[in-house]
Amino acid sequence: MGPSEDRTPTPGAPHGGRGEPGGDGTLLVVDGAVDVPGPLTRSSRVELVAGEVWSEGARFGGGGKELWALLRGDRYPSTTPPTVSALVAAYGRGAPVVGVHVSSQLSVTVARAREAVARIGVGRGPGAHVVDTGSLSVGAGLVALAVHEAVDRPADALAALARSVASRLHTFALVQEVRALRHSDRASLVPQAHLVSSHPLVLAVRGRVVPLAQPRHRRHAVEALAGHVDATAGHRLGAWALGHGDAGDVDAVVERLSEQLGMPPRFATELGPTVGSHLGPDALVVAAVVGSIDGSIDG
Repeated sequence: MGPSEDRTPTPGAPHGGRGEPGGDGTLLVVDGAVDVPGPLTRSSRVELVAGEVWSEGARFGGGGKELWALLRGDRYPSTTPPTVSALVAAYGRGAPVVGVHVSSQLSVTVARAREAVARIGVGRGPGAHVVDTGSLSVGAGLVALAVHEAVDRPADALAALARSVASRLHTFALVQEVRALRHSDRASLVPQAHLVSSHPLVLAVRGRVVPLAQPRHRRHAVEALAGHVDATAGHRLGAWALGHGDAGDVDAVVERLSEQLGMPPRFATELGPTVGSHLGPDALVVAAVVGSIDGSIDG
């Protein structure tokens, strides 16, 4: 699919690639706050461990269409990270594992993944590596993509690659409907002054969330977003990706960014329910990697 590809997973237990990795192949584990391209959701070398999304006291089991309808109807789901038990099941499948996860400053998922590895025990055989991307959504998704494209390498090398890409990653978000973030259980991550206004909010994700601008109109917010991505990566850009909250202008935004950045995105996808619940409809997440993600650890 193109920029409007719908990758929205169903929240719950581990899912994604169902088959066991062949031979001694490494398994890539990602959580629900990591938005990846469609092929990774179907890969037997990827295990997606989503948390849960709740709406009006019930577990939400719908897809993207239902999620955006909820949010546009002023109903705001809540999310929970993957349980330690679910992560134990994913990390304990008998293969070397590289886990690529949302920033530890935004979620307890990394801490729970490390607890899961400790429960499994270092003597279980294959190694397990937990990588804190310092990012979310398609930012962490670019790290996962880099690992998947080199997945036949040893797990130690893949973990080093993941950490290298994460260290050169810059992630930005545009929150169009600030009231979604205001109602989110992650609202405390953003200064209250930015949540009072209804104007679109441009953020950087550098481990934590950093407000950058809050212009009056979406057009100016998109310009600010593009400017920050270009200024950060510029001619050193190796790859970029875009996630969106069912945004009607996504094709125009992709075209604009592709022209400004000098290359098309490695992938563009709808935000999954974990990130989408917090950033809301019409949100944009753009991530850029300085240097290569094709397997060169030095970038």
